[in-house]
Amino acid sequence: MSNPTALLATLAKLFNLSERRIQQLARDGIIPKPERNGRYDLIGCVQGYIKYLQERATGRGEIEPQDTYIERARLLKAQADKTELEVKAMKGELIDADEVDTLWSGLVATFRSRLLALPARCAHLVMSLKTYPEIESALRAQVFEALSELSRHVPDEPIDIQSDIAQQGGEFTDEGSESGGTTTHADDQPVGGSVPPAE
Repeated sequence: MSNPTALLATLAKLFNLSERRIQQLARDGIIPKPERNGRYDLIGCVQGYIKYLQERATGRGEIEPQDTYIERARLLKAQADKTELEVKAMKGELIDADEVDTLWSGLVATFRSRLLALPARCAHLVMSLKTYPEIESALRAQVFEALSELSRHVPDEPIDIQSDIAQQGGEFTDEGSESGGTTTHADDQPVGGSVPPAE
């Protein structure tokens, strides 16, 4: 009496594996290769696969052939991902991380300079204003102007805060404020006139 045989699909269902994995096990010598009619020796396959699982469980087995298959698939995916990134870079769809870091650093420095320039730019504007809404409106306009300038900022052309403040009639110090402390008129009166009496 001959040994029972099974088709590839039946063996895959029995072992709960894919048909491709069954073929790989046969190529790796874990289970007997199929006969000429494409049928597998059922007993030989079951014994070979059980032995393989036992060796794996006790750590005596060699590197699992499936691991090689998985690693090959991972390598192919990594190569495909790399190629895709290279194509995007050639199309100009990607920016180098160092370039992004440089651009953001420049933008933050420019933003800081604009913020530090606001007091000097706004001081002379609010000196003659008397009411809270007028002062708030003037300050808000200056903030929007600074934000508008920042939105048009070209990274390779940093804003020169010292000359910007000098154009507004102030003097810049390292602390980002006007030098000389409190600004006064020649007659030693505070800038902005006297404080209006409380109503």
